[in-house]
Amino acid sequence: MIQRLLAAAALTGLAPFTFGQSLPFVVDQAQSNYTWSGTTSIGALVGDPSNQFQLAGSVTLDLDAGGSPVGAGQWLATDLLVVPDLAGNIPNPISFLPPLALLDVAGLRFSIASDPFTVDAAGNFSTTTVLTVTSGILTVTPLTGGATVTDLAGTLGPPTITPGTITASGASLQMVSPMVTQFQFVDPTSNISATLSLNGTLVASYDCPAPASYCTTSPNSASAGATIAGLGSTSITANDLVLQAVGCPANKPGLFFYALNEASVPLGNGTLCAGGQVRRLSVLVSNASGEYQTPFDQASLAPGDALVPGDVRRFQCWFRDSAAGGAGFNFTDGLSVTFCP
Repeated sequence: MIQRLLAAAALTGLAPFTFGQSLPFVVDQAQSNYTWSGTTSIGALVGDPSNQFQLAGSVTLDLDAGGSPVGAGQWLATDLLVVPDLAGNIPNPISFLPPLALLDVAGLRFSIASDPFTVDAAGNFSTTTVLTVTSGILTVTPLTGGATVTDLAGTLGPPTITPGTITASGASLQMVSPMVTQFQFVDPTSNISATLSLNGTLVASYDCPAPASYCTTSPNSASAGATIAGLGSTSITANDLVLQAVGCPANKPGLFFYALNEASVPLGNGTLCAGGQVRRLSVLVSNASGEYQTPFDQASLAPGDALVPGDVRRFQCWFRDSAAGGAGFNFTDGLSVTFCP
């Protein structure tokens, strides 16, 4: 009966299972260190006072199942900010004279997009990336004449082979990707052309969120409302998540189930909190304290239900409650679980 009820209610949130997820990685600015160097049509470009900078922002990684911790992926950084602004000059060959020109790039932001790539058993990958300047103002002040200002937005770098690693540590994923890329520009007034090369390492990480309760619970014959919790970890590798429901009637059949989406559908004496491709686990009997507990064994999942880091599933427990009257069954609240490496 419960399987039919859940299947009918789940029609409110149907969605297919997927093998991949888009995960938001945060750039570690302190570790994402770069140097820049440049050449121009009238001489070398040197930093003033430094040619060091860092990157800040975020990276979105599309990751696929398999591998250690993933089998394949693709990444996109849509808004990387260069910190601090870049400043340099073209030294005068006559050492005691002022520089031939001053160059400053303020508010430089760029995107980097990769091709799809595979990840080997050690977490290594290699891909092709393209850098696109999304904003940045170039100011060129020559030794003679006035300063000119150029908007660099839309400037493209050449396709570049870019290696990297994706590794897991506890509930986190980290991407480390050494990068060498460049872009070119021409000052329209002075006709000074330049090539700016960027060399450094992009470091970004994703931290898996803890399980979170949601939806609502309803009074039953044993308590003001049964609740669900996750014990152990959400690690796919560890596979040690244990589902627990408390506040239920004692010695009654029940079962845990999970689905893709959050829901809030009145059903029986309670609320169905999970919908969309519902999967049920084995039938249990609550103990004398009104508790259900069972491991969520990922090794027993059907191939089409296999999990990858970043997958989110919504769990709930259904239980018989004839003593409460009405429909004779009820639910816990819902538990949203994001699975980690």
